[in-house]
Amino acid sequence: MNPAKNYDHLFSPLGDPEDFKTLGVITFLRSPQVSMETDALKHSGARYAFMGIPYDEGNVGKPGSEDGAQAFRMASYEYFPYWFEYQVDLEGHCVDCGNVRIPKVSPELAHERIYRAVREVLRSGLIPIICGGDHSISIPASRALSDHIGENARMGYLHLGAHLDMADSWAGEKMTSPCSMARITELPNVHSDNVAHIGARNSMNPKDHVELAESRGIRYYSMREVLDRGIAPVVGEAAEKIWDNTAGQYLSINMNVMDASAAPGVTAPEPGGLESREVMQLATLLGEKGTPSVIEISELSPVYDVSDTTSKLAACIILRLMAANCKERGEIVEQSIRRGD
Repeated sequence: MNPAKNYDHLFSPLGDPEDFKTLGVITFLRSPQVSMETDALKHSGARYAFMGIPYDEGNVGKPGSEDGAQAFRMASYEYFPYWFEYQVDLEGHCVDCGNVRIPKVSPELAHERIYRAVREVLRSGLIPIICGGDHSISIPASRALSDHIGENARMGYLHLGAHLDMADSWAGEKMTSPCSMARITELPNVHSDNVAHIGARNSMNPKDHVELAESRGIRYYSMREVLDRGIAPVVGEAAEKIWDNTAGQYLSINMNVMDASAAPGVTAPEPGGLESREVMQLATLLGEKGTPSVIEISELSPVYDVSDTTSKLAACIILRLMAANCKERGEIVEQSIRRGD
C-alpha cells in the first residue's frame, strides 16, 4: 500500500467535498483532460488516452454516431474506478484528450486529422482509446498504427461487428464504413494470418464482401460459429492470430456486434448478436491476452438508445478490458485498505 496515496475514491461517496452526480468538465471516467500533444501525454503518467472522433460522413446506415463519444463519456460517470471482480483500481490510468476537430465539408481532411491524432498519441507511448463516429474511422486510425510500427513489422487487426465491411467500394465510394476492413487488409504490414472478424450475421453481408474476404484469406467467425463453439474458444483462437508475431494490434468494436435487444443505440442494429454477458467474457479474455495498441468503439448512436443502455454497455466493455489487463499485470489493490487510509 502506498502511504502517499489517498484511497477514498475506492469507496462510495460521502457527499463531501463534492456531490458524485455534480458534473464539471465531462471526461472519460472523470480522467484529467490533457491536450493531444506528445509531450503533455508523456508526462501525464497515464497508460491510456481517450479521444472522441465525431465523424459520421462514412456511414451508410442511420445517422447519429457523431454523438457517440459524449454519450460514452457520460455513461462512464456511472462507474467507479475500482472493479471488485478484478480487485484493481483504474484511477490515474487514463487521460481524456477531448475530441478530434472534424471538418464536415471534407472527408479527406477529416481522415487526415484522425490519422494525425492517433499518431500523436502513439508517439507518446500511450494507448489510444478512440470513440466514433462510424466504422470508417478505422481506416485512418489503422493506417496510423501501421505507419507507427513500420512496414517491416506485422500488425494484427480484430474486428467485432455484424458486418464484414469488405466492400471494395460502396456506391462508388471506397472510404465508407462498409469498405473499412477491405481498406485495412490492403495495408502493407497487415497479413491475413493476423486478421480476424467475429460476429458476422444476416444478409447485410453481400456475396462480393464474402468473396473478397475469402480471396484475401481472412478468417471470419460468423455468429453461427460463435453459438456452436462458444465465445471463449472463438475469442481465444482469434486473439492468437492477432497477437502472433505482431508488433501492434488494432481492436475495432463495432457496437452492432451486439444483439439489437442488448444494444439498440447503434446505426445498424442486427438481431442475433452477442449478449451482454458474452461480451463481458470477451472483454476479459482479450484483456488477459494483452492490451491492443489501439482500441476503438464505433457506431454508437445515442439518439436511438434506450435508457443509455448501449452507451453504458460500450463503456463497460472498455473498462472491463482495462481492468482485466490491469489484473493480468499484477496491479492488484491491497485488500486491507479501509475508508480513510
